[in-house]
Amino acid sequence: MMTTARSVIWRYYAYRVTGATGFYLPVSILYLRHEGFGLAFIGAAQAAFLFGMVIAEIPSGYLGDRIGRRASLAVGNGLRASAMVGLVLATSPVAYLVVKVVWAFGWAFRSGTQNAWLYELLKQYFDESEYARIEGRGKTGLLITSAATAIAGGYLYSIDAALPFVVNAALAAFGIPMLYTLPAVGDGATDSDDSVFTVREAVHMLRVQAKRPAVRWLVAYAALFNGLFGMTRTFEQPALDSLGVSVVGLGVLYAGFKLVSAGAASTVGVLEARLGIRGTFALLAPVFGIVYASIALSPVFLVPMLVCYRSTRVVIAPLRNQYLNDRLGDVGRATVLSGASMVLSTASGTANLVGGAIADSLGPVAFLPWAGLAVAGAAAVLWIATSPVRERDGSVTATTTRTTSTD
Repeated sequence: MMTTARSVIWRYYAYRVTGATGFYLPVSILYLRHEGFGLAFIGAAQAAFLFGMVIAEIPSGYLGDRIGRRASLAVGNGLRASAMVGLVLATSPVAYLVVKVVWAFGWAFRSGTQNAWLYELLKQYFDESEYARIEGRGKTGLLITSAATAIAGGYLYSIDAALPFVVNAALAAFGIPMLYTLPAVGDGATDSDDSVFTVREAVHMLRVQAKRPAVRWLVAYAALFNGLFGMTRTFEQPALDSLGVSVVGLGVLYAGFKLVSAGAASTVGVLEARLGIRGTFALLAPVFGIVYASIALSPVFLVPMLVCYRSTRVVIAPLRNQYLNDRLGDVGRATVLSGASMVLSTASGTANLVGGAIADSLGPVAFLPWAGLAVAGAAAVLWIATSPVRERDGSVTATTTRTTSTD
């Protein structure tokens, strides 16, 4: 049994590697910039991607619960691969926006479903309490792969701007056969009508979970930082470009970002054991207030800030999902996690839409410090007012039933 469990986990790690984005990531925003689009359109395009995720999150999460995790994840891989190719074939602003929405649907089919799938995979073959540690290691492998491919991506872009996207599309497509080497777990559809998770039940479960303070305020707190991270990711390439970093240099720099993030991801288990989820999340507001404000002192602090935000993002995601998973039952787990992802995407999309216009007038380097200070201040107020991270109590939903209870 232990040998089988280890084999399953290693195959899961191999699947995670196919989600690497290193080939195109260092040049994804520059590609649009060099196609003649300004920061306002780039912010709108990223907002279209994120709002597309909002539209797709509940259907994709429901599909993961209803017809099976693997099929839903395979659809996501296929859509992402198609969108990468579509981006280099697009010839108009409308076409770019359509491709972004298709790309968003591909990511949405992975978000909540992948989290639920891994949790249930561990529950069946290993130990679900190891979720944060296993996901942290999977993220480490993903980031190391992205680091290696980022260097190649910058070089490929210098040869032909389309190459990074096409090569990354092939990697995403390879994830589909990798998925089917793994066992099917957590499939919502069976021959018994009693076990079918209906749309009405999905909507009801979302409403019930949204009323639980332990869930609602954690998602709200995470959404603030997700909006900040989304804006930073959109405007970091124009900011670095304005400081004179070359395309090949961006590839090398992004490789460094990924390696540092990989090291950070490997510390998830340690942070959970030493600080706990509450202790880790409590540090976010003061840390990001300081590191974003530092850019106002000198643009040289931009790179350390980017290292900090990228490292922190890969740490808090598995901890956030561990926190939510521990408070959800098996039935409808992917739907609720997709609901949480929907809120995070809405926050990030709104931030990009508003931030794009401001960054276009101020410039990306001048804009980022003010964005960081605003979010850090709002997060500090929310932390004091609501205590978003709460301990589990005896009223947590049982994993074998559909009933829910409040905290």
